[in-house]
Formats: sequence, structure tokens, C-alpha cells
Amino acid sequence: MRNSIETVREHIESHDVISFDVFDTLIFRAVAKPASVFALVKLRLLTGDAALYHPHVIDAFPELRVQAEVEARRDKRGDDEHGEVTFDEIYDKLAQLAGADAALVRLLKQTELEFEHRLVYRNPEAGAMFDFARECGKRIVLCSDMYLPADVVRSLLRRCGYDGYDALYVSCEHARNKHLGTMFAYVCANSNVAPERVLHIGDNEHSDSVMARSAGWTAIHLPHANGVRKARTPWRGERPFYPETVAAIVDGIRRKRSLERDTASADPWEQLGFDVFGPLFTGFLLWLRAAIEQQPPDRVLLFARDTHVVATHLPSFLAGLDRAPPVHYLHVSRASTLLPSFTDFPLHRLDHLCSGRSQRTVAQHLRKLGLEPSVLAAAAASAGFASLDERVRNGDDRMRDLLGRVQHLVLREAAQRRPIVQAYLERFVGDARDVMVVDVGWVGNMQASFLRLLQSTHPNVRVRGYYAGLFASASKNAWPGHSMQAWLMRPGDPLQIEEQMWWAGGVEILEFAMTAPHGTALGYARNAAGAIDPILEETTVEREVHACAMRLQAGAAEFVHTFRALFGDLPAQGLTSRAWAAEFYRLATDPSPQEAELLGDITHSDSVGETSLRLPLAPKVEKLTEAFKAIRTAFWKTGFVVRNGLQNSDGFDEDLYLALYPDIRRAFEAGQLPSGLFHWTVAGKDEGRIGSWADWMRRNGSVVPAHD
Repeated sequence: MRNSIETVREHIESHDVISFDVFDTLIFRAVAKPASVFALVKLRLLTGDAALYHPHVIDAFPELRVQAEVEARRDKRGDDEHGEVTFDEIYDKLAQLAGADAALVRLLKQTELEFEHRLVYRNPEAGAMFDFARECGKRIVLCSDMYLPADVVRSLLRRCGYDGYDALYVSCEHARNKHLGTMFAYVCANSNVAPERVLHIGDNEHSDSVMARSAGWTAIHLPHANGVRKARTPWRGERPFYPETVAAIVDGIRRKRSLERDTASADPWEQLGFDVFGPLFTGFLLWLRAAIEQQPPDRVLLFARDTHVVATHLPSFLAGLDRAPPVHYLHVSRASTLLPSFTDFPLHRLDHLCSGRSQRTVAQHLRKLGLEPSVLAAAAASAGFASLDERVRNGDDRMRDLLGRVQHLVLREAAQRRPIVQAYLERFVGDARDVMVVDVGWVGNMQASFLRLLQSTHPNVRVRGYYAGLFASASKNAWPGHSMQAWLMRPGDPLQIEEQMWWAGGVEILEFAMTAPHGTALGYARNAAGAIDPILEETTVEREVHACAMRLQAGAAEFVHTFRALFGDLPAQGLTSRAWAAEFYRLATDPSPQEAELLGDITHSDSVGETSLRLPLAPKVEKLTEAFKAIRTAFWKTGFVVRNGLQNSDGFDEDLYLALYPDIRRAFEAGQLPSGLFHWTVAGKDEGRIGSWADWMRRNGSVVPAHD
């Protein structure tokens, strides 16, 4: 149990000397654990001359640094029981183990000390105790089991605002330590104070609490969360060093924020942005920086509006590049470019214009294509529709038939819209020969539309697409000579990841988090001066969604800025791990009830190019009997299950079972089975079929079908 402020103050007031531990008490490092500093040294030096001339030493440095300290302490224990070693002695041992010359050792030591100074920050809780002790006029001594020289420790303390203490005892310089208890009597002798008059405050339960009390001191244990949490991600194939280092950075930054402010009363949108999307955006930006650095394009084009966050932060990530390309934010969308890009009639691309979770009428689909439905009633009837008001389900072959009948009209409409779109794009492409386009991703329709629109005006331009995620079906939109690649979906990844992370809600959550504070581009028009402006849609519902998204992005921006301040000079090539997306993967596949409630009513457009019809990500249902029907149209499947409390429903659910398995339902309706429960009991359970919502949640990769 943590000590109350009043109790601590009473203890301080009743003692003559107040002793503080230093590291992880008065000051913290902005990484998950002290040894994480060694990984940062490796990352910093990986791209420099040291790695060129001493590749094995730099690559193995984190392990060598730990081994050198262990062996140096072991050797020292041959001379005395304490085994206290200095910073220099550790590096002498490292030089011996690695065969490193003096110049390399100096570089390693200097880099480690640079990170120590950069990463330290004041612990507000212990800092308040220190300040109160000073106000009370108490003698203050600092005791640290540490290998760093006292001068370095003093410098770190000054950096965190600590001064006015009376003495600093560093174990490596006094051959005494708290771990064995020998420092406490030594401090009393030097301070000429009786043990019972000393109060010690520290984080280590053994050294700062048990051993202090055994020496007759009063001790207050000040525990803290430390260590790297195991990141749960679906991706494999990375060397553990990289995701572990990313996790150490993320955990360190999150702990820093939690200590510096009251997260319990924080804006939940900002907190979600900081915890989940700050790391996600940081990883995506680092991946883009690494790609630009490795193969600089003539210019970078960001496709609005899902790259608003990228447009905000990418320039700072590109600062310092010798060949930083110009970055432009284009107001383009599938609504504004897909139809004008039709120079032929690829039906698989038209399917996206006629998709959605809610069924629309034939007339509504035709209007989206710029066609007047009333003059096409006969064509609709020939395709098999009863009327223009008939609703069309996804994948209806009759819609393909109808589109085939009116393709000449669609192509004519496309030709009429094309010139102004091409003129708008010309402003940004200019004379570039190598263009990098960036978007959130999915199936590559935007890049395909972009290429089709450029093929007559810029036939020699090369387009490289970089995306947060791409589905396997994006291969249908691949063009020879051009490329598409995604950070979070790569060739060879199991399709199950696509199902778990993206199809079941990840797409809509990420698009919400990355959206811009403006509407989607519906088209283009020339203004009075003759320039081309995008026509942006804005609705009342979208403004409400934007307000939440902006609060989320404010929290994410705080994370990004903290990362830039502390780690911005690390080479991006070493930080492209997908471990940055660990919390996003958890959110998409296993959200907390609070997260499901927060995000559940956020709405998302139901189909390509139309934002007026929006559906909630994870709606709340009044009756559990409505759950399966509702989840079929819910974007975020696991969020729906958690929000409606179904994840703990282990009992067999008849409605769920019959809805999941149409073959069983048909047998039941035909009187061949007495119930779904009967089938599950005698056969379904052994066949591995899902019988409860909790079981469905445990196997959240299984996507509930949109229809039978």
C-alpha cells in the first residue's frame, strides 16, 4: 500500500536526516528499464563509422555491456564482498571481452552518458518529498547503488532540478552499498547521526526498505512500475532486439506521462490517442522516413484525408535529411477520382462504388455514378430489377449486369469529369519522374485511379505507394513499373491477420483516428481566379466525429513530440518495427469495456464516396437476442461483443449458433433437428463450432459473415 502524503510528511518532520535513493526514486529514465539505454547506444551507432569498422561489437553491444558489468563485479568480489565497480572498470572489461580499442571504448562510453543525460526526468512524487524536506530545513543525503561517477550523478540530479542536498554517496566510490546494508552505518558515521533519526525513501524493496530497517533506519518504500511489457502482436520474423527496443521506448514514454500528470482525470480521447495511436503514428512516420532516406523520391504526395496526421508530423521527421523532398497534401478521394479515372470498364473496381453494409436502391447507386435513374428504368428492368427503388445486396450479379448495359454512359460521364481532375493533379506532380504517394491503404484503388488519370499527361512518371495496410486483394490494382507496399501488411503475412486486425474493425478505427478536420473531396471546381479548388463535403454528424478525432490526435501528437525530443536523432532504419502497432492490435482485437464504450458510437461512412449514411462502429443493443443481427452490420466486431458484455457469456446461445451456421438452421427449420443446442451437444462441439459469444471472442479472427 502506498504511503499517504500526510504520513510521509509526518515522518519527514519527525526525523533529523532524510535519505533518498536516486535512480528510480528521485529520477527516472524515459525507457522501460535501465538496460534499455544499451539498446539505444546500439541503435545510435548502427549507421555510423563505428558499425562500419566494428560491426560485431556494435551489434552485440547491449549483451556485451551487461556481460561486462556482471564479470567486472564478479572479479571485484575476489577483492572485497561488495563487488562494487566503476563505470571505467566496466568498460575495461568490455574492451577485454570484445577486443575493442580505446577510441571505440571512448565512443561507447560517451554515447551511453549522452543518453543518460537526455533520458532522465524528475519523479514528481519523490521530488515533492525532497522539496518538503528542504522546506523543513532537514539534512538531506542521497544514497545510490550505482556504477556511474558521483560527478555524473550530480549532473543528472541538476538536470532534474535537485540541488541543496548535503551529501551524495555513490556505492562505486565508497565501496559500500545498500544491497548488503553496509552503506547505512557508513552514512550515519559520516553524518554523525543516530540510525533512528534517519528516514530513507527508495524504490527497491530489499535495498531501500528491508536493509534500511535492519540498520535501524525508518524506511518508506516507494514502488513504481518498471520493465518492458510483452507486446502482443501477430507478426513474426523480426529479430527480438527491434520490437523489444520499441516496447522499451513506448513503455518509458507512457510511464513518463503517467507520472507527470493525473491520467485518471485526463480526457479519455487524449489518453487513448497517447497510449494507442501515438506509438502507431510514430512507427508509421519512422517507416516513411526510412523509405524516403533509402530511396528519395522527387516529391511526396499525401492523399487526403486519411493522411492529415502524416501531413502534420512528417516534415519534422524529415528534418535534417540531405535530400528531403517536397511534401504536398492533395485533396483526393475515391469519390472524386475513381469515376473520372475510368478509361475502360473494370467491373471489379466498380464493385467498390456499389458496396456497403446497408442496402441501397438501384437509383441511389446510379446517381453515385453521375447517371439519371429515371431514364434507365428499362435497363434496370432488363437486368432483373423490379423497380429503381429495389434495394441491392452486396455482390448482386444483377447490378453488374446493369452496369454492363450502361457502361457507355458511365464512360461518357468519366470523360467529362476527367480534365479538371487531371489539371488539379498537375499542380502537384509537375515535372516529377519519381513520385511517392502515401495513404492509409487497403486495396490500392486510389493509386490505380491516380495512375489512370496520369497516363495521358505523365506517361513516364513512376509511382511508389506507401500505406499503413494493404489487403491481399490490392494485387488486382498493381501496375507494371509501379509499386505498392504497406507497413503493417507485408507479403507472406497470414491472411488471418488481415481478418483479425482489419476486417473486424481495424480499418474503420484507423480511418477515424487519422481523419482530417475537413470533409472528403467530392469533386473540383474553378474559382473566380481560374484556380482549381476541391469541393469538400461537411455534415453535422461528421463534425461531431471530427471533434473526437481531433482530441484523440492531440494525445497522439503529445506522444510523437515526446519521442522526437528524446529519440528523434536515432536512425529511422532501426525503428521500423511493427511493434509500434502492438497497442492498436490489442485495441482492434481485444478492447477493454471502457474503450469499447468510448469508440462504440463513433460512426463511419457505409460505402465508398458517401459520408451521409453512417453506421456506428459497435452499437449497443437493448436485447441480447438482437446481438447477432446487429453484429453483422457492426464495423468493429470485438468492440461490439465487449460493449454488449457478451465476452463473458459462456453459456450456449441458440440464436448465435443458428445464425453462424446456416446448415444447422435449415435442418432445424425443416424439423430434422430439435434445436441448435442438440446439434452442438452431439456433434458441433466436437467439430469445433462456436456455441457461445465468449467462444466467439476467444476466436476473434473468425469474422461473422455479412450474409448467409
